[in-house]
Order: sequence, then C-alpha cells, then structure tokens
Amino acid sequence: MAAFDISVRDTLNLLDGPFEPFAAGVSNGLYAFWLGSGISFGRAPSLRILVGKVVEFVRSRIDHTDPNCKFIRTLREILSLASASADERARSKFDEPFASWPDQDAMSWRLVNNYSKLLGLTVDGEDMDYLLWTVIDVGATFADSSMTPDVEHLCLAALSLEGTTPEMLSANWDPLIERAVETLTDGNAALSPTVVARPADLQLPRNKTRLIKFHGCAVKAQDDPGQYRQWLVASNDQVAAFCTQANNQGLVTALTHIVGSKRTLMLGLSAQDANIQGIFNKAANELTWQLGNPPPSYVFSEQELGMDQRSLLKNVYRDQITPANLTSVFEAGRIQAYAKRLLTALLLDVWSRKLQALISLAPGTLQLAERQHLCTGIVSLRNHLADVAKPELDFIDALLDRFGRACKLLRDGQIEHPNVKFEPISSDVVTALTGNPALGALGLREAAVALGLVGMGLSRNHWVVEAESLDRASGVLAVTGKGAAAARTKVYLTASASGAALLHSEGHLVETENPILIQSQKLAVPMSRSPRGATGRTGLPKAREVSISTLLQTYATADDLYEAFRQELAL
Repeated sequence: MAAFDISVRDTLNLLDGPFEPFAAGVSNGLYAFWLGSGISFGRAPSLRILVGKVVEFVRSRIDHTDPNCKFIRTLREILSLASASADERARSKFDEPFASWPDQDAMSWRLVNNYSKLLGLTVDGEDMDYLLWTVIDVGATFADSSMTPDVEHLCLAALSLEGTTPEMLSANWDPLIERAVETLTDGNAALSPTVVARPADLQLPRNKTRLIKFHGCAVKAQDDPGQYRQWLVASNDQVAAFCTQANNQGLVTALTHIVGSKRTLMLGLSAQDANIQGIFNKAANELTWQLGNPPPSYVFSEQELGMDQRSLLKNVYRDQITPANLTSVFEAGRIQAYAKRLLTALLLDVWSRKLQALISLAPGTLQLAERQHLCTGIVSLRNHLADVAKPELDFIDALLDRFGRACKLLRDGQIEHPNVKFEPISSDVVTALTGNPALGALGLREAAVALGLVGMGLSRNHWVVEAESLDRASGVLAVTGKGAAAARTKVYLTASASGAALLHSEGHLVETENPILIQSQKLAVPMSRSPRGATGRTGLPKAREVSISTLLQTYATADDLYEAFRQELAL
C-alpha cells in the first residue's frame, strides 16, 4: 500500500511488525523528529505561489523608460534561473502581468526547484535579503494569524505533551507546532515547546520539548527583527555557509550533538539542503551509530528514499555499508507512511504502550503472564479505534478532545478547565513511568487495568465499545452487551471516591441512566458483589459501581478478574 493512502490500521501493523523497535523507541523518547515543509503542506503558502509572487513583484516595479532599471536586471536573472529558452523569453512581455505569460506555469515549476537560488538573487541598492524580507514578506506570510494547525501539528503537539519528543528540529519558518500546543493547552506557556531560532536561544530554560528552528522563525523575526531577522535562512549561499560561519557554531554544535545522541525520524524533509547533509556528516565524524543495533538509527517517512536521503545514509554509515547490504539498509530506513498517517498511528501506539506499562505496575496479585491478557485487551481497544481512524483534522480534533476529557474526569471528577482540549496520560516516557510517585493518587494504573478488561470483553465479543459525545453528561465511552435486551450503557472512569462524588455533583453522571462507574481506588461505601437486584425489584435505577483496586486484590488470574468485572458491570 502506498505511503499516501495507507490506513492508520495498516500503519499500526508496520509498527507492530518490522518497525516495532522503532515504535518502542519513540514511546521512550529516543528519537529526534526532523521536520520539513511536507508537514505544513496545504497550510503554509506553496512554493509555486511564492515564486510567482517574486516574479510579479520584480516585474511590476520595472521602469520601462530606464534601460538600466535594476529590476530589469533582476528579472533577467530570474529568467536565466528558470532556464527560459529563447522562444520563452520572446513570449515573456515585461509590461504584462506574469500570470498572463504563456510559459509562466513551466517557468514557475523550474523556479520552485531553484527556490533557494531565487531568494539569493539581489536587487541593486536593496538589502541582501530583499526578496525574502520585503517581497515574500516572510513575517506576514509565514506568521499569518489565520494559519491553523493540521493533523501533523496536532499529533506532534500531543506527542510533545506525552513527553516522547524531547527534540524537534524544523526547517520551517511557520509557528504551526507552537500553535497546536497552544490550542491543546489553552496557551499554557509551561507546556509550550522552547523555540530556538538563533544560537543564543540555546541558553533559554527549556520545557519538555525543545523546537530548534534552524532556518529561523517567522514569528520571532516579525516581532523582533533586530534580533531574529538575520537568522532567517533561505538562500542557497546561506545554506551552503551554514556549517562554517563562525557566529553559527553554537547552533551547529547543538544540532550535531542531537544527531549523535538521538536517533533520527525525518518527516516531510527531503534532506537535500547542504547544511542538513553537513550536520549529519559532522555528527558521524564524532560518534557513529552502529548499523543493525535496534531501534533503527535513521527512519524516513517516505514511499521511496530520495537521492539526498540515500546519500545521507551512506555518509553516516560509511564503511558499514557494503554492496551486499546497501539495498537492505535503504529498505530498513523507510517506513512507507507519510506524516499524517504515521503520526496518528504513533500517537495511538504511544497511548497503548503507556497503558500496558501501567498495567504492569498496578498493585495486586496478578503475575506478569496474567497481566499480558490485559495488555492484549489494550491492543484490542487500540486496534478497534484504529479501524475507524482517519488521518483528517475532524477525526484528530475529536480524538484529542475525548481523550483529554477522559483524563480530566479520571484525575479530577470534573472539567475544571474547559478550554484545555487535551491532557496526556503522563508526561513521562514509558520507561520512566515506574518512577512517577503520583501514579497511585492519579489512579492511572487501575484505570489502565479497567481499559484492559474492557478490551478483553471487546476481543471476546461480549460487548461493543463506542465513543461518547462531548456533552456534559456523556461517559468516557459506551458499551453495549450482546444480549437481546442489552442497552447502550455509559461508562465513567475516575480515580477516587472524591472524584466519583464530583461526577455526581457536577452533572457529569446521571444516576437515572443506570451508568457504570469504574473507580480506581476503593469505594466509599461497601457495595454488593453484583449490582443485580432481586427479581421484581422496584425503584429508580442507579449507577453500577466497581472498584478496580478491590478486584485486583481479590483475583489472581486474568480470567477470574475479567469474569468478576463482567459480573459487576451486569451487561
């Protein structure tokens, strides 16, 4: 299946199969994410539009009465860069808009392939970055407040909040990742990535994720041009000199260290720029990753590796590559899923791995082998969600909203901050969860067990699991048993008795709907083993409550635990 139309579910099959070590590495924060223009396709202005803007700007300023007009000279240089033939030049009327030129489309695409050279052209008497700063107007164009995050940016933001992306390196000027985090957290500055757009920014206090924008940042350049304009990298000569300029060495050193200490995932980045090739080559001079040691050291989100990506692998692995293994090295370095699909699948997989790790940490009598049945239940839930997952903005928005709401209700029993769209399971990577002293109070371990049990019932075809809406009185999810009289039942998860009380008092849980309330800790009052009453019982229905902590202390096998859980739910 092609990288551009592979399903999220099939992408997860890759992460469960040949790329399982890679997926495990991502969940443990072992990868630096290198990001290119491909992740902002459809959001940031296209190069095709921008080159047309440059040509038309220069053309429109020509003084046709002045044979020495500086703009005529620049436009002729642009035509040379576009490899315009004699016939194309003859048909190009400098006194007519570029859009009306009969060959404008062909010339524009040639200029796209020479974009950095185009921005390296100068106009007599103007600033060296005139075409970038004044014509393209990088601040207004790439920091436009109307630009909104897409699937890739929201998934990256969620992975950042989950603590799995300590380093992001971006060749993009746009602020879409920062805006995605802001959207999910209601602008909580403590959770935003630390943006590095010049060497001095490396000394800033860093948050969970550091976002190094090594070609500069449009927002910072617009807000403080005196400090940040000079660090915008656009032209071919700037890219070529990037690694050797004395005032740039702090940034080069930092990037080199990241390449040597973190494995690489490239998303939407062709790696064609000379500075990227130079940084990876420099890193390989200092510390070489060993070919074949899992997880893979370099992974590209691509259908096929491009020439520059293949060159990068040959440069970093060097004499580890032989004619006999060259093809296998290239094959192992590409995961055939583009960013939207891969990042959606990675987010689901990170959640799954965290929940499985929490199951292993839950207090109780279950041995590790028995807990594996619960972990398999988590995978069943993950796959059930992946079967309907679409790498589209509406789906991701709804997914993050519902996941965030579930986390809030689990921790607090209420929605204290309604403008916060997403909360992570934990900001710890998977291997660090065991060191989090708050797991007991937060009820995360027992909640993971509960979800594993729900997944077991799903895999055994005992019930159907569905999403709930975002209404105030909606559950975390809904289950429907397979019996003839089975009704769709809302399910709530909360950590403690105080959380359960708030679910009632804040109007999230309506007793008359006979919902299921799963509590991590012990119930506030003793409950009967089964919520079923005697035949003919009258009275208003009430919530069916179950304590996962109590069940874990009572049962020693996963099957016994599941059957007790099933009886408590009375589905």
